[in-house]
Amino acid sequence: MFLALAAVAALAACGDQPQGGQFEVDRVEARWANGRMDVAFEQRLRLSQEAMDALEHGVPLTVGVELVLRDARTQTRVRENESQYEISYLPLSEHYQLSGPDGEVIQTYPRLRHALAELGSLELSFETGALPSGEYELLARSFLDKHKMPPPMRLPVLFSPRWNHESDWTSWPLEIGDPP
Repeated sequence: MFLALAAVAALAACGDQPQGGQFEVDRVEARWANGRMDVAFEQRLRLSQEAMDALEHGVPLTVGVELVLRDARTQTRVRENESQYEISYLPLSEHYQLSGPDGEVIQTYPRLRHALAELGSLELSFETGALPSGEYELLARSFLDKHKMPPPMRLPVLFSPRWNHESDWTSWPLEIGDPP
């Protein structure tokens, strides 16, 4: 009887375990001109305790932002773009470093929340080429790139709910008019 109660208590405690982080896309505003899409992307990022612990133990984390432009009528993908940002911890200075899509260091921050706040508002741009006028949708999401983790961590990270760090896909309407 004691073992059965202990098992029930252990299962109940498992349900109270914190899950993954929370990534939410708040706003996407896009402007298209001359074959180029400029996107203002706003998001909120919260890392799980496991991700913060890994970061403080020297594991850099990569946050990806994926954008998909598609025709609203046919749902056909027209263009795709992915940008990745790396957050790393610098133990000697006890600061966090944020690197941009091209690997350039954006800035160093005294707190993790400051680095995450910097990722909260991004200006992205990508080439689309000429597009016919019409109605489009810009799909957007952000995620923690689990495939960029060190090899010994990849398998556990892929299957652990505590490492689920991704927003839902959001859709934003976009009208492209005839050129003047």
